[in-house]
Amino acid sequence: MVRSQIAVSEAARKLADTEVRAEFDGLLSGVSAVPGGLLATNEQLGELIDPTALEVAFRVSTAQFARFVGDDGQLAPAQAEVVLDVMGAELAATARLTRVGAAVEAGQTGRLLYARIETGAAGFRAGDFVTVRLAEPPLDNVAMVPASAVDAKGTVLVVGTDERLGEAPVEVLRRQGDAVIIRATALKPGQEIVSERTPLLGTGLKVRPMRPDAGAAAPTAPATIALDPERRARLIAYVEGNSAMPAAAKARIMGQLQQDEVPMQVVERLEQRMGG
Repeated sequence: MVRSQIAVSEAARKLADTEVRAEFDGLLSGVSAVPGGLLATNEQLGELIDPTALEVAFRVSTAQFARFVGDDGQLAPAQAEVVLDVMGAELAATARLTRVGAAVEAGQTGRLLYARIETGAAGFRAGDFVTVRLAEPPLDNVAMVPASAVDAKGTVLVVGTDERLGEAPVEVLRRQGDAVIIRATALKPGQEIVSERTPLLGTGLKVRPMRPDAGAAAPTAPATIALDPERRARLIAYVEGNSAMPAAAKARIMGQLQQDEVPMQVVERLEQRMGG
């Protein structure tokens, strides 16, 4: 009788040792356990990921990082938008800066920032390649001008009242593609500058400004498009047969494709992935 109780207790202890419980609910990834397999000490059985507590890591330059550091040296909790491109549709979530990498890895530059996703995490998974749009602190008393308007010395050509060119210093704060954001304390509100400098232009020259016609609106591409039945059916079949697309994104795109007018951006992205 005693032996049977000992055997039962030993079996219960072994059974308890085969059960592992995590402190939170999540999704399993990389499971290596198999029925009947023997485990070694500290062997990893898999990874448990909480899809509601995701972080996005992205790298910025040192100059960009300095814009998010306060006077006390702490990282500002700036807002960020995380966007995942899913076969023509965009899944967006809001995030907030939480921390910065403690060290710079060998061969890397800049700073590695981490932002915790706060809302809209449904559809995102660990390992997704996303686009992060970070909201910088606002800039006051600035203007966005073409990059060709500023020379290497940090000056712009100003059109005077007698339509003669003068020169004024500016401070370049940001560069965004073909444009720059400048702050010019020497310029007055409403003053005109030369948007595209050439070696033929200089101070003292009298010019005839070519101002854009404010009344002529540039033609814009249509935001939506009406699809013929064959084209619509081809796009719907492609979305329905795509097993890699999340269910939420697929339902959103299918709803758009059923409309009389479909967003042009969605149609172009889907046809690019279809090959025509």
